[in-house]
Amino acid sequence: MNKLKRNISLSTGIAIAISMVIGSGLFALPGLSIEATDPITAFIGWLVVILIMPPMIYIFSFLGRKFPLSGGVTLYASHAFGKWSEGGFSLIICGALAVGMPAFFMVGGAYLAELFYLNPEKWTIPLAIILAISSTFMNIIGINKVGWINKFVVVLILLLLVILIILEFPSYNSSKILIEKELTEYQINLGMIWLAASIVFWAFQGWENMSFGLEEFDNPDRSIPIVFWGSFSIISIIYIVFALVSTLASLKGGSITGLSGLTELMGEGISRQVILTLTVLVLIANANSWVFGASRAFFSAANQGVMFKKLSNLSDRGLPIVSLISTLVLYILIMVSMWVMNIHAKYAFLLTTQGFIILYGASIISFYKSTQGVPSIVISILAIASWLFLMHGFGMLIIYPISLFLVGITIQARTRAIMERPEG
Repeated sequence: MNKLKRNISLSTGIAIAISMVIGSGLFALPGLSIEATDPITAFIGWLVVILIMPPMIYIFSFLGRKFPLSGGVTLYASHAFGKWSEGGFSLIICGALAVGMPAFFMVGGAYLAELFYLNPEKWTIPLAIILAISSTFMNIIGINKVGWINKFVVVLILLLLVILIILEFPSYNSSKILIEKELTEYQINLGMIWLAASIVFWAFQGWENMSFGLEEFDNPDRSIPIVFWGSFSIISIIYIVFALVSTLASLKGGSITGLSGLTELMGEGISRQVILTLTVLVLIANANSWVFGASRAFFSAANQGVMFKKLSNLSDRGLPIVSLISTLVLYILIMVSMWVMNIHAKYAFLLTTQGFIILYGASIISFYKSTQGVPSIVISILAIASWLFLMHGFGMLIIYPISLFLVGITIQARTRAIMERPEG
């Protein structure tokens, strides 16, 4: 079995984690969640997900130290249910990424269209394809260069946050009466809160994708907890501020909807172009990080025998080149198909989210089986409660990951039967 080289430092790991999580979710999901529910419910959805994530961060940190291997979250899941399930969970993650990555690139394409004053309806997909190609090329150049770019973009994220606060919050007092009126009349609807939370949960995906690269971390026992908790703390603050800014703008009548909804907050003229440029740079870094993690997921699946074996081939520098190029082709085909069939990006986000949530549930069981004591039981109970809330509303969409799971365990069983068959 091919193994990846340990060449990711602590600072690079934190930068990759932040730029892996922050990106399409930050810039697309405020608008999509407001469009699907309302401004107040959407903001509650952000708060709910931030509150339910710490147990999962703890669990991923624990399991990451226990299993610092390229199998990542699929390895955690198979530890929970046995080796027989490994292929099924591996195919779930690959299937989730297969639809999620194109949706992500479409967000980047929409903002690129806004930046260059192009019609998003016509140019989102072509620009998304260009983004997919360029981010794959950056990964082929090498992870050390990608890590340097991501460190730089983390600074840009913080700068962008400060600019939006300066632009939006001076008008808070003028809208305070309107906000208080909205809150007074607001009626809690758990179904709509679930919808908002399930949409924005995509913005908190990335740490499980990061798990596929833990095999490349220097000193994993020390660096993994710092990377997970440090990045979560920074990301939560950024998300709360962005969610609040978009909520205030929407309550005042702004059109904060669609994949590029936050352009409403960016003003006009030079200021708009500067902020859009920063946004696009953040999305490019996010693309680099997700391409990194996704390619490792397909690499791991090939090592397990549920994907084409050639996907596990490494270059002389220890990079999964075949996996990077093959997944690029897959993403382009799916983006073109979504364009031709006029499939809304929110369905791709939901399909991806439920796949990751299933793997979250399996990771919780793996954690419970690996630990003892009252604190671990409490963390497991909190995590399961969060998982049940997120999982309960998907309905018939659950057919997609279940089908992938069944196909995966079938391929795995067949592969092992052939390997164990006596010669002659």
